[in-house]
Amino acid sequence: MPNKYSPSASQIAQPGVRDDQRAIAEAIARSWRRCMVKGVDEQAPVADQIITAQELAQRLEKNRLLLTHAEPEMTTLSEQIAHTRSLVILTDNEGVILRTMGEGVDENEIRASLLPGASWSEEHRGTNAIGTALVERLPISVQGAEHFMAYHHSLSCSAVPIFAANNHLVATLDVSNDLNAPQQHTLALVKMAAQMVENRLFHATAEGEIGVHFHVRPEFIGTLWEGVALFDAQGRLQAINRSGQFQFGLPLDQDVLSARQVQFEDIFDEPWLAFKQRGLAAEVLFPLRLRNGARLFARASSMQAPGLARKPVRPAPRESAASLELLDSGDPQLKSAISQVKQVLNRDIPLLILGETGAGKELFSRAIHDASLRRDKPFIAVNCAALPEGLIEAELFGYEEGAYTGARRKGNIGKIQQADGGTLFLDEIGDMPLSLQARLLRVLQERSVTPLGSSRSIPVNFMLLSATNQKLKDKVAAGEFRSDLYYRINGLAVQLPALRQRQDMARLIQMILQIEQAPQAALSEEVMAVFAAHPWPGNVRQLHNVLRTAIALADGGVIERQHLTHDFLDELASAETEPQVLPVSLPGVSSLKVQSEAAIRQAMLQHGGNISAVARQLGMSRNTLYRRLQALNLS
Repeated sequence: MPNKYSPSASQIAQPGVRDDQRAIAEAIARSWRRCMVKGVDEQAPVADQIITAQELAQRLEKNRLLLTHAEPEMTTLSEQIAHTRSLVILTDNEGVILRTMGEGVDENEIRASLLPGASWSEEHRGTNAIGTALVERLPISVQGAEHFMAYHHSLSCSAVPIFAANNHLVATLDVSNDLNAPQQHTLALVKMAAQMVENRLFHATAEGEIGVHFHVRPEFIGTLWEGVALFDAQGRLQAINRSGQFQFGLPLDQDVLSARQVQFEDIFDEPWLAFKQRGLAAEVLFPLRLRNGARLFARASSMQAPGLARKPVRPAPRESAASLELLDSGDPQLKSAISQVKQVLNRDIPLLILGETGAGKELFSRAIHDASLRRDKPFIAVNCAALPEGLIEAELFGYEEGAYTGARRKGNIGKIQQADGGTLFLDEIGDMPLSLQARLLRVLQERSVTPLGSSRSIPVNFMLLSATNQKLKDKVAAGEFRSDLYYRINGLAVQLPALRQRQDMARLIQMILQIEQAPQAALSEEVMAVFAAHPWPGNVRQLHNVLRTAIALADGGVIERQHLTHDFLDELASAETEPQVLPVSLPGVSSLKVQSEAAIRQAMLQHGGNISAVARQLGMSRNTLYRRLQALNLS
């Protein structure tokens, strides 16, 4: 077999492309030379290179698949860098912005040039993260004066190119913010999100009969770091993802399949037919050797249709299946909520789920749906706060052809009708406009929906779940929420506890590590102490994002303080100066240190001195608890 298919064991063990700062510096230097050759004036103000609305619409349509698969990862990335005034940007392969998320930078002129339709190619903007990443085909971070044009010296930008199957460059993913608010781990986070988008695109577009999922470390199979190679019925390689190319030592700057046909036996030390028989019958991971003798772990999957694997790469955690039993991780308040739900399940009683942002309301709703008799029918979620007021009516009720300017041909089925037979989840229902509240009430009363532009009523039957982080009674009193709708949706109200109030932090962390397929990951005592003292304004969603990022940055090792992002630690610093509510709230206690000591004392009384039970409740290790008890003279 050619040497290019024979990587060393140390090379293949790497979970992803390394962040080489010298390579970035050299790429920026090359970009500056290109700009000088082209005669770009670094002192000149930039005339915004913005395409017309029609051209943007054409590019959006052309990149619809990219946008579909990038949207969830952009959302996750935006949540990970929340509170940093950063903008998440997706461009096409020419550097034209297609989609943005986040608050963005402070300067109005710069902000205007970061809107959809603006071009950030090197030709238009000089050295910049997006344009230079496209030319160099490498992850790039460009800080302040590293930008060629003085106009951009106030920016800190990190961009990563996105490739479809066989190294076809399709986009960049970028995070931009003010230079005075740099984030240490930004480029690593963008890399992780970009690789997730690549994996989504690969599984949506690549074709083959048999998929081989492989890695030298078995715990990486099923994660974004796994290699995936697709073969046809005769064992010819049809497609391979970027992680697989890297692990095999294949060039990442060209289409490796265009020059010659690559057979299964060119790569692996096993006949193709024997592998098919063994691999497809196996339900667990099995060893597989390369031609040079290096051992991998692998699993095989048959393809039901082009681009659709029987065992695809795991979905993002927010899409993971849940169950009420799994969510019951030891917190008394959550256990009570689950018990109440089980008592009224399948009795046509609408449920109102209360809780702070990020407390897990949608995950809880999905678990309710999965526990109901409607589990095999659709679960349709609508975020009433995320949709513009002008669109939410059409999204909910649907519309007939020609109902309004810009409506799709043949109309559109609304979310309510899509939920027929299943569950309709209305998140942040407190933000629903008053005009729509009346229409929703009519649907609930009449059990039918009338699309916009239509005179016919369509019968619907669904379980209604609603959620809010607001006090709806106060909104009713203020005339901002209909009282009749409030009582219609509030058959049973259940309260989800905020993370800082929960007593199951340690168990919750283990559950998230399982979801992230990192059950062997460990948290240092210092990190556990940080978690115990943190105010967690983003609740469980924030905990999940913090752990997901830390797992990647720790590269499978122990998660230490340096693997936590600056904005997360800044929140802790604020909590230490402004008293926060801890898992046990005691009247008259103001100091964070005093609160922590009081929480330990009360937990010791509650559990009769049982060290293991107290440690679990407070989310810290037994050793840390012993040290704290010695300091309090309670040991």
